[in-house]
This record gives sequence, C-alpha cells and structure tokens, in this order.
Amino acid sequence: MATNESKLSTARVSRRAFNKGVASATGAGLALGSGIAPAFAQGKRELIYGMWGGAVGNLSPVIRHDNQAGILIYNIFDGLVRPNYAKGTIEPWMAEGWTNPDPLTWRVKIREGVKWQKGYGELTAADVAYTFQVHFDTKSWQVNTSYPQVESFKTDGKYVFEVKLKQPFGAFPGITIGYGGMIIPESAHREMGNDTFSLNPVGNGPYMLESVIGSEVILAKNPDYWRPGLPHMDRVVVRSFPDASVRLQSLLKGEVDFLTHPDNKDVPEVAANPDFVTHSTPGWNWDYQHFNLSANQDMAYHDKLVRQAISYAIDREAIKNEIYHGQATETDNSIPPGFLGHRESLLKYPKNGDLAKAKELMAQAGVAGYEVEVMCSDKDWLRRELELVAAMVSQIGINYKIRNLDIGTFNNLWINNHEDFQQMLEDITIVAPDPHATVFWFLHSEGSVSSGYSNSEVDELLENAMATSDPATRAGYYHKVVDQTLEDCSLIYHVNANFTRVHSKGLEGFEPAPQEYIERMDEIRWKA
Repeated sequence: MATNESKLSTARVSRRAFNKGVASATGAGLALGSGIAPAFAQGKRELIYGMWGGAVGNLSPVIRHDNQAGILIYNIFDGLVRPNYAKGTIEPWMAEGWTNPDPLTWRVKIREGVKWQKGYGELTAADVAYTFQVHFDTKSWQVNTSYPQVESFKTDGKYVFEVKLKQPFGAFPGITIGYGGMIIPESAHREMGNDTFSLNPVGNGPYMLESVIGSEVILAKNPDYWRPGLPHMDRVVVRSFPDASVRLQSLLKGEVDFLTHPDNKDVPEVAANPDFVTHSTPGWNWDYQHFNLSANQDMAYHDKLVRQAISYAIDREAIKNEIYHGQATETDNSIPPGFLGHRESLLKYPKNGDLAKAKELMAQAGVAGYEVEVMCSDKDWLRRELELVAAMVSQIGINYKIRNLDIGTFNNLWINNHEDFQQMLEDITIVAPDPHATVFWFLHSEGSVSSGYSNSEVDELLENAMATSDPATRAGYYHKVVDQTLEDCSLIYHVNANFTRVHSKGLEGFEPAPQEYIERMDEIRWKA
C-alpha cells in the first residue's frame, strides 16, 4: 500500500481566495440591506433553535472556537469518533475502528464512502493527515491538548491513518482522535485558505452552512449525508439571544422550537408546562475561579494561603441554589461524577464555607485585604455568579473588580495573553469521557491553560497517569493529583452544573448531552 508520511513540517497552509463552496447570501433570498433574515414558516421539516449569546464568528474545526460555534460545528462536521454518553465510552464514527499494535503506535481505519459537502469528494486518510498537519503548522490549541504526544503520522493507503507517539497514551481514542478528531477536506481548505474556510466551512455532517447574518445562522440538510434517511430536518434556523428571559419568552410565544440555558429560576414552571419537554442533564463541567500565576507577581493571591482562604469563603450551596436553583452539585475538585478517579465531593472545603477559617488563613498570610480584577465572559448566569462570589470574598477583605467581556475577547485573554488578566470566573465543558481532559491541561506545568501553576509532584503524577492503561492505577494517580491541588488551589471549583434544554413536545429524537457545545440535531424530528 502506498505510504505518505509527515514529520510535522512547518509549511504554512495556502490562503488562496476561494471560488466555490461559499454559502450564497443572495441565493438564499436574504434581506442583506437590513441585515435581517426573513422568518421561515415553522413546519414538519424545519427547526428554529434559540441559542444563548450573540453573533457567531469562526466555524472552523482547526481554529479555536467558543461553545456557541461548537454547537454549529458539530452539526456541520462528523468527527472520527463519538462519545456514548450512557456508557461513558468512545464509539467509532468516521473512524470505523482503531488498533494499538504496540505502546507507541495507533492505526485508525477510516470509514469508506463518506462524502464531503458541496462536491469536494470523499473523506480519506489523506484528509486526516492534512488536518493534523494544519494544526501543527498553525500551532493551534490542539497541539498542546490533543496532540502533544504525537511524534509523527502517515497515511497507509487510502483509508488507514497511522500515528506514532512520543510516549504511551491510553486516552488516545478519546483525546487525540476524539477531541482532536474533527477533520476538514484538504481540497476545500487549500482552495479557500484558513480564514475564508472559517466563515464558509465544508463539512461531512448532517447539515451544511447556508447563511450567516448577524445573530442568525441557517443550516440546510446535507443531501449526501452518509447515514441514510438523516437528518430529518430540511433546515435549522439558529437564533441567538443574549438574555435568558428573552430566550424563554421566544419559546413560549412559539417563535423558537428549542432553546438552551433558560434561567434556572424559570425551569420548574416551564417543566410543568405540558406543551414542552425539559431536559436537565448533569454536565461534564465545573464552574471555577482561575488565578493567573504566570504574571502579576505582586498580587496577594500568589500565596496559596490566600487562595485557600478564598475557597473557604465560598458558599457553594448558595451558588447552587441562587444561580442554578438546585440544578447543580457542589464540588471542590476537578474530576466530575462518572469519570475515572472521581470521589464524592466535597473533599476539603465545606459546602457552606468557613469564614472563620478563611480569616485565619488571611491572617497567616499577613494579608488584610486587596483589590483584584476578575474577568468573566458573556454568559449571563456566570456574571450573576461572579457578583455573588464577589460578595462572599468581600467578607475577608478582598474586593473583586468585575470585568465583563464578550466570549471572543475573554478567550483571547485567557488562552493567548496571560499578561493582560489577573483572575477569572468561568465554566468549562470537559471534552472527552477521560480524566486526562479534566486535569492535565489545567494542572500540568506545561498544560495548555495552566496559567503558570507548577508543581513537580503533580507533573509526575499526571505523566504517570497518562502513560498507564490500568484503570485502578490511573485512578490512584488522579486521587493524589486532586489531593495536592486542593492544597495548592490554583483553581477553585464551585459546582458541577446541569445543562438544561427545553423544546416543543412535538419534537422527538433529541438526546441531551453532558457537554455544553453538543446539541446534535441529526435525529431530531417532528412527530407525525
């Protein structure tokens, strides 16, 4: 079989202007002058989806995107594998299967006959190799999250992709070809260039991008989808609403059929409404405070006693009740329920806090009080949570100066510009059913989002866990990691929140996911 190997060259991706495969706004009959798309009649083959947040930007799997964009991307693209949420396992998807013939080699068999949208040919192992190469060439976030163990990769014929690793990695299916397994077509990406492709993606999933106008995105059925009879909808109209109450009112008025993230105070009432179906799903997530330890050396929070004091000052039960109205679980550790290595929370910090202990630790640190800027994204419930937390820490003399940002600016500061923020409050959706995704990226000194936390003992434990395949041994390593990081408090965890979705009772076939950016619409349909 022919072999084509890549050693992670530094050649840049072509940025030639695209000349086909672009969604035509004028062809879709959109009111471009006003920036408003026409309302489409609700029917048996159309879904109107109400999403939180504002306008959606990048829609490319090879450029870091926010969770709103992820909802669209995961309906435009099918990945190499797909999680089975009920079993907590990884199942074949674009990859029919994979083998691990030796500790450093993984061979992935690509499903035959899957077509790229808009006439760009068949998905092959060459597209997988090209996608990996784009990530390395552009030094994307995946290099340090899904691919850090990758030494080299190659195609072996048309449908086999082989990866050589630097060290054994038991989480390869869930991380490397799971989270890192959204593939792009080489022909379309080369033709368009990275930037244009990000606005006009060509995927292999159930829906194609038809148009984007402001905060409204329209997806059209992919006529060449590889799963016969799917999707059921001809069109999905995605409308973004920054305000939770506006989202809910739009549902109640029949302006949208499906919404996510209603205000949790409204959930009991809407759940009792016979016209709707409500899903409240425990999430693979945590709300947390993150300290920038790579900069701001004069800040008092560089003393772990101060960070511990903050954690003791937090009333996690109040956050659960006041922000999530009971739709959450208090936590103080990084491994949620259902994951290997989870232990029942709370492990160290009481659910209602301990102000006396917090004040004692502040005194031990010699800190009477200080002011710190804490940033938050545009999720309205997190902004309310930050206000609540600010009131809690004010009782030990710390003044949180709140900085609310749009999600794009927030992600840029958190991920790329560590010099420009001090502290943050945010939530994280875990991307794979493996604890490596919950701890390594955040707690290893070379993790992609560790922001300066460094503990050699934790590094060694995480590296041992990564290289070990035995579940019991891995769990033991993760227990020790959690114990040490509860002491160091580089991150302070608040709750594992439920994800709530509400839709018309006329819809069926929706499977709620424990991940915020997954809203699969391939099997959803109107009841006959």
